[in-house]
Amino acid sequence: MSGAAMTIGPAVVGSMIASYLFGCSTMQTYTYYKRFPDDRRVFQILVAAVMMLTFAHIICIVYWTWTLTVTGCENPDGVTIFSSSRDANLILTPLISTLVQMFFIYRLFKFSGSKTVAAFCGILSMLNLTGTLVDAANALGVSTNRTAQNARNWLTILTLVAAAVCDLVITIGLVYFLQRERRRTKVHQTQNIADRLTLWAIETGLATSMSAILVIVYFCAMRNTFLWTAVYDVLADVYTNSFLAALNSRKTTRIRDTLIIEFSTGRDTSPDSVGEKPEVVN
Repeated sequence: MSGAAMTIGPAVVGSMIASYLFGCSTMQTYTYYKRFPDDRRVFQILVAAVMMLTFAHIICIVYWTWTLTVTGCENPDGVTIFSSSRDANLILTPLISTLVQMFFIYRLFKFSGSKTVAAFCGILSMLNLTGTLVDAANALGVSTNRTAQNARNWLTILTLVAAAVCDLVITIGLVYFLQRERRRTKVHQTQNIADRLTLWAIETGLATSMSAILVIVYFCAMRNTFLWTAVYDVLADVYTNSFLAALNSRKTTRIRDTLIIEFSTGRDTSPDSVGEKPEVVN
C-alpha cells in the first residue's frame, strides 16, 4: 500500500470519529449548562475552556484532512503527516488532556484526601504537557520534508506513557477509595451509589488510558505508516467527553432524610470533618 494511502486513510477515519465525538461533547456541554446553571464558577469556566480548545482541535483536524485529501491530490508524493494545522493539534491535545486530568486529580484528592497520590498524578500530567510541547517545538523546527520523521521518538513515547499511567492511577485510586468507603458503611443505598460511582470511574478512566495506550502501540509498531494518527486525532475528544460525562453524571440522593451524599465537587470529604455531611465526588 502506498505511503499516501497509509496516511490519508487513517486521517479520514480519525477525522470522522473526532467529528462525531465533538458533536457528542457539544450536546454534553449544552446539557451541563442547562442542568447545572448554578454550578461552581471554576467548573463553568473549565468547561468553556476545554470546549474552546476542543473546537480549535477539530478545526485543525478537518483542515489537515482537507489538505491531505483535496490539496494532496495535486501532488500525491508530497502528502505528509505534518503540516501547520497538524503541529497546532500537537499543542492543543496535551492542553486539553492536562485540563481534564487536573479535574480528575482534584476529584481524587477531595475524595481520598491523599496529597501523595494527587501529587504523583499531577507530576505525570505535567510531564505529558511539557514533553509534548517540547516535542511539538522540535517538530516545528524540522524541515518541510518530514513524512516519516520524528526528532524525538523517545520523548513522544514518554509523554504518551505518562498520560496513560496518570489516567490508570486516577482510575485505580478512585475505585480503591470508593470500595473502601463502601466496605465501611452498612447502608445498602450508599453501597449501591458507591458501586455506580465505581463503574463510572472505570468507564471514564479506561476510555482515556486505553486510547493513549493504543496510540503508543501503533506509534511503536507502525510508526512509518502513521496509523497511530487515527487514534491520536480522537484522543482530545475522548478526554473532553469523559470530563463532561463525569460532570453531567452527578446527582443528589437523600437517604433516610438525614444522610445526604452529593455527587458533586468542592467540599471537604474527609470522614473526620466535623459538622459536615459526607460527600462522594464524581
